[in-house]
Order: sequence, then structure tokens, then C-alpha cells
Amino acid sequence: MGSLKSAYNTIINSGYQVSPEAFAMLGELGDPEQVVERLLKAIEGMREKPLIIERSHLESLLKVEKPSEVKPPPLHPQSPPIQTPPSVVVMGGSESHLIEGTINNFRGYFINRFERLQGILRARADLRDATSASSIPEGNKPRKVKVIGMVTSKREFKSGGAVVELEDTQGSIRVSFRGDEQLKKKFSRLLMDEVVCVYGSTTNGRSMRAEDIIWPDISPRIRSGGPKRDTYAVLMSDFHIGSKLFMKEQFESFINWIKAENGEGASKEVALNTKYLIIAGDLVDGVGVYPNQEEELLIKDLNKQYEQVAEYLSMVPEHIKIIIIPGNHDACRPTLPTPPIYREYAEPVYALKNVVMLGDPAVVNLDGVMFLLTHGRSLDDAIPALPNCSFKAPQYAMVELLKSRHLAPIYGEKTPLAPEQFDSLIIDPVPDVFHAGHVHVWGVTEYRGVVVANSGAWQMQTNYQKSMGIEPQPGVVPVLNLANFRTTNLNFL
Repeated sequence: MGSLKSAYNTIINSGYQVSPEAFAMLGELGDPEQVVERLLKAIEGMREKPLIIERSHLESLLKVEKPSEVKPPPLHPQSPPIQTPPSVVVMGGSESHLIEGTINNFRGYFINRFERLQGILRARADLRDATSASSIPEGNKPRKVKVIGMVTSKREFKSGGAVVELEDTQGSIRVSFRGDEQLKKKFSRLLMDEVVCVYGSTTNGRSMRAEDIIWPDISPRIRSGGPKRDTYAVLMSDFHIGSKLFMKEQFESFINWIKAENGEGASKEVALNTKYLIIAGDLVDGVGVYPNQEEELLIKDLNKQYEQVAEYLSMVPEHIKIIIIPGNHDACRPTLPTPPIYREYAEPVYALKNVVMLGDPAVVNLDGVMFLLTHGRSLDDAIPALPNCSFKAPQYAMVELLKSRHLAPIYGEKTPLAPEQFDSLIIDPVPDVFHAGHVHVWGVTEYRGVVVANSGAWQMQTNYQKSMGIEPQPGVVPVLNLANFRTTNLNFL
């Protein structure tokens, strides 16, 4: 009998994503692995493949006679054609769910987060003997334990000690930290609401003394995909079109470059071989997003802001696929995860033939290279909470999110989270490229084989940014060669 987890991993590794409803339906079947195997075979034979496997696809593509007896699914005659080009496989980011926001919704959301991150931790060879916080038996003799839990409180004392509360679905344990400087550094790295494993000793099973902290983290990634010839993906975000501070001249210089109308030598060669333009949100400046914003708006109508966006993007050659996710200035739901930008405001952008509109986060496979896309709003919470991280180098905070295996671990601060049944902010699968924006400062690094890139902005410093001490670094564009994972930064200032 196949497992649900194995079935899910098969879907992900095949280049698709599965919605929470479809995931729940798979759990109701007698042999989800068999269902997935037959489903994928049928999908691969289709001319038009779905962007994401949802419950409706399972219901229409599969005719389940018995839980363990599944026939190959036919193509549903009513399935609408998908316009995504064959080289772009969207694995997630098109979902849109209605949420009541009840206490039970939030409880279910955090249970899902805990159980899945616990599963990632337990998959490590050194943590197979780990237990959860409520499962430690009481006793009267010291013994070593490995305890997995969610950080629900964190306190430091003047004496130099510190205490963390680790919680699971049934109970909690008090963890104390003392002495070791290296351990204190790890304690300072702990984020609220993330799931970790603490190694240490306990006597009574209700409290323990920590000796080490282990994060879910990612394994070193061995790249096996990608095109054979030089193929480039341009990483961008934060246009803020509509703002008086939008860098019109520099942006138009970029448009001319991507059309291969300016530049020479290697720069022009990159433009000619660019296949993807990936935009990580904030296409427009929006209306009423921050205090006194109207004083800095050139275009005060949201629809007209998107009309201007569409006018610029229509100049991008049609052979270049444009992938767009929303940012907090866009017309969209304010919580993470965020469905795609509302069509009623951005219809001219949707109308462009080479545009794919997705939500935040989104996972896409481009010519065998897996991208994880998020606007980066949670960096507002993560950067102040992480030691040795700053808004001047956001890529290093993004690395820490990879270690946490979650895009927005902190709850209750600046980043609003939607309590969906399935936590799509967990970083699983691990991407080849992790791309964000939001902080208006570009930065690129690599961590365990994953390219980590923040794409900066196209807006000069606003009064609000001045008041917050944020100094943007606009006009710089990271360009990634999918054939060798080398990044080039193009400066349009």
C-alpha cells in the first residue's frame, strides 16, 4: 500500500503541484501512489497539461471504481485549454481559497505546519529517534533526548541564561540555555513559530537543558536539469509604476535592452538569449498603501497604473515568457499565501499572450530549473529578528528562511498569514532558485546549491522609506543563466 507522502513527492518531482483539496482527496483513497502513477501517465499523454492538480482534476480525470482499483483517466471534454508554454511548468501559485479565519482554521493551519516540518526533520538520518515535546516520559534520572517542537515563547535573562517553550499538538516542554557561546548564538537565531529540534538532557520529561539546536534546513542540492545552451532568466520586482519616483528613463532603457535594441557584445548576447522575465510583485505603486502616499503618486487611478504596466510589458518580445506574482502594493488579497492579482484591475496585463499570472508563493519549472517565487514581505519580520542580517543585504535573510524551510515563520507581526488548511509557505520541494523582492535592495548569493536572489526595485527613495531608514538600490537587474547557474548583474542607472 503506497503512502500519501510518497504520492505527494511523486507529484512534486514530476513537475506539478497539488492543491489542498486534491491532497485531502488523495488521503481518502486506498492507494494514493497507484492513483498518482496512473494520473501522471494520463496527464503526460495530454496535449494540454494542467497548471496544478486540483480536486476537480482528480474528479474529472480519474474514475475511481474502488479505492485500490483506478482506471487511467481520460481527458475531460470540458477542460479548458491551458495557455502555459511547454517550457514553463507551473507547480503551484494559482490557488485561490475562501477562508473564514476562525480559531479552528488557525489551529488547523499550525497543526499542518508543525506536522509537515516535523516530517522534514524526522527524515534526517540523525533525527529518526527524535520525539515530540509531549511524548517524553516522566522519570527521575537524567537522559539525553531530541525534541521536536514549535517555538512559542523565547526569553533571555540578565544572568545570561535563556528559556524557550517548545510546543506540539498535545503539550509543551521548557528548554533552558546556559553557558556555551556557540549555543547562545544558535538561541539568538531562533525565530518565533518555527519548528526545530533541540538536543539536550532531561530528568522529569517536562523541562530540558539544551546542548544543540537543529533546523529543518535543506540538503546540498545537486543540479541535474537545465537547458544545454545559454538561456537566461531576468529577475525583477518592485516597478511601482504610478509613483512620481518610478524611474521611467532607466526602466525604458531596460525595455530597450531586453528588445536587444541597445547594449553590445556580451550584454546584447544575453538579451538575445533571454527566454524568461520573472517579476516578483509590486508592479504598481497602488493607492493608499502607506501614509500620505497620494502626495507621491503620478497616476492616482489603480486601473490606469496597470494599463501603464501592460503598455511597458507589451514591448517585451513575445518569445520571452513573463511570469508575474503579486506584491503588497498590487491589487490582491493582503495575506500570505496570496492569490494572483485581481483580474478586474489588471485585465490589460492578463490580456498579454506571453504573460502567466500566479500567486505568492509560486513554484515554476523553467526548462528543468525549479524556481521558488515570493514577493518577500516576511523579510520585514525576519530581518529584524535575525542576528547579522540587514535590509542592506536581504539575500542572507532569505538563506535563513531556507534553513527554517518556511517563507514566513513568524506569526502576528507585520506579515498577515491566511490560515489555510495546507501551509503552502513551507519550502518543500527545495528549489534551484529562490527569488524575492520587496526590500528594494538587490543581492545575490548561493546556499547549498540554491541560487538566492533579491531583485531590487525601480523606484527612488520615498519619504516613507526615509522615515524607516531604508536606502534602496534601484535599477540593478540580476540575470541568471539557466545552463550554468551563473548570475550577471546589469546596472541601468
